[in-house]
Amino acid sequence: MFHGAQLIERYPLLSKLSEPLKKAERDIVGRERETTQLLASMCRPELCNALLLAEAGTGKTALVQATMLVDPDRLYLEVDPARMISEAGNAENMAAMLKGFFDEAERFVKDEERELVLFIDEFHQIIQLSDAAVEAIKPVLAASGIRGIRIIAATTYDEFHKHIASNQPLVERLQRINLNPPGQETTITILKGMAERYGVADEFYDDHIFRQIYEYTQRYMPASAQPRKSILVLDSMVGWHRLTHRPMDRDLLSDVLQESLGVNVAFKVDGAKIKQQLDTKVFSQDLATSAVARRLQLSVADLNDKGRPEASMLLTGSTGVGKTELTKQLAKLLFGDDQRHLIRFDCTEYAEDSSFASFRSELTKRVWDLSHAVLLFDEVEKASQMVTRVLLQVLDDGRLSDDNNREVSFLNTYIMLTTNAGSEIYRTIAQYAADDTGSGKQLLEYKKLIHRSISSTTGDNRFPPELLSRIDAIVPFQPLSLETQKKIVRKKLRQMVQEVLVKHNVRVDIDTKVLQYLIEDKGDSDSDAGGARAAVAKMTDEVTTAVATFINEHPSERRIRIDVVGDLVSDDKNLLSSNAYIEVSAVR
Repeated sequence: MFHGAQLIERYPLLSKLSEPLKKAERDIVGRERETTQLLASMCRPELCNALLLAEAGTGKTALVQATMLVDPDRLYLEVDPARMISEAGNAENMAAMLKGFFDEAERFVKDEERELVLFIDEFHQIIQLSDAAVEAIKPVLAASGIRGIRIIAATTYDEFHKHIASNQPLVERLQRINLNPPGQETTITILKGMAERYGVADEFYDDHIFRQIYEYTQRYMPASAQPRKSILVLDSMVGWHRLTHRPMDRDLLSDVLQESLGVNVAFKVDGAKIKQQLDTKVFSQDLATSAVARRLQLSVADLNDKGRPEASMLLTGSTGVGKTELTKQLAKLLFGDDQRHLIRFDCTEYAEDSSFASFRSELTKRVWDLSHAVLLFDEVEKASQMVTRVLLQVLDDGRLSDDNNREVSFLNTYIMLTTNAGSEIYRTIAQYAADDTGSGKQLLEYKKLIHRSISSTTGDNRFPPELLSRIDAIVPFQPLSLETQKKIVRKKLRQMVQEVLVKHNVRVDIDTKVLQYLIEDKGDSDSDAGGARAAVAKMTDEVTTAVATFINEHPSERRIRIDVVGDLVSDDKNLLSSNAYIEVSAVR
């Protein structure tokens, strides 16, 4: 710590447990007010100690370094609590070591005729060690002015409330100075100074990239503080620039954020083709895909509300009309896959208030692990009121605290809620106004009724009306016509045929009546269904299972066919019920 063996010998504890505070590596800007506040605190005649409170990365050490530059008459030493604890070995020895350390500091001031400023970062580490350690510090703090010692302690708000705030006598001996994170302009000035120092200033024509660094880190790194998080991003960009000579532009910034956070800020979706891409997978829902595509235009243009999730939509309609399929395609469109980037919650599993804690824990864990995702909350009306309140907070603030008290950001998520509430409206549409395109002409006429029906539901099927005001868009799904249901099941049959060929080298022929059997004879006769789910389930249960059984029992057959045996009600209206069934046989 000190120059010369004699000084080290005279002050062994000071030399071992502290070292001169290093000068700042970069210019310190925007802290003039706090520097003056800290200097004024140290000029007090008696209690001249300060406690700096700020989140990690805000610049507590930088503030002390800035103060040192304008206070050359005092010697600034940085105390190492971890080394102090290690040297003490146990809590009992800690009190004696602290007393010896501060006695040496007082002797140094007297003999060297120079005041000391002792900066103790992570101050809570000493306080939490033992009551004896706290009692050893109190007299030093009480008489610091007389002894010529100034103590600057620093910690975070969390650690202060956890370990220090309850000890009122200790708190009264420290002048509290709150250190807020720097704003955008100050952070940009810091980044520009870094660019100058690292020789990359010529890469920037204006402040645009610096502003994007600030805005993106604010949005996607809410648990970290400025300016550190912006500094780390720029530092990473400089590293890539030096290695690859890539320009310091938005593309490099996007890659750095993708690499470090898994965040795709370079939104690659073609805004002109969103609806077209959704329509290839979601049949006859023109109104629904139009509504979703229109809402996504805001994200593509980066004009969405930065304080809330990217988008939130309520998908309404009967079972099996394409709500989940559209959500899967949305995840694929946005992130390239509908598995990892689609996080699904079945709200029927969270119907009791007792499930609140597990829901919150699972939700925050999944989004902490993957902040860039589509969140699907199926049958949201089934969730308990406490679970609903969690969703309200997510929709309002875009943030939640997890089990470890970390702030989890939902700002880069797309929130999709589905509901079967309002089914009586869709029953009417299914009976009288189904169409083959899903143009939504009838739905538009029923729009107010749908909204009123959803908000006035009661009992177990009650949709929380407070959610409606937080949703960006209500997306109604048209009940499917028979032709559309046939199109969906026909596609599923083709996929099954292809899968059998690839996996078993078996060709499958299908009788034309199989589709008629599944849709018209074996489909769900309840007009409220309005979807293809019943027919698809029947296909799996009767057709795919029959094919699998035949292949397993006749592994040498290379070509088979699927037929309908018996009479179909749809062919003969005089029949009260169908006696038809599926039969699989070999083709000779």
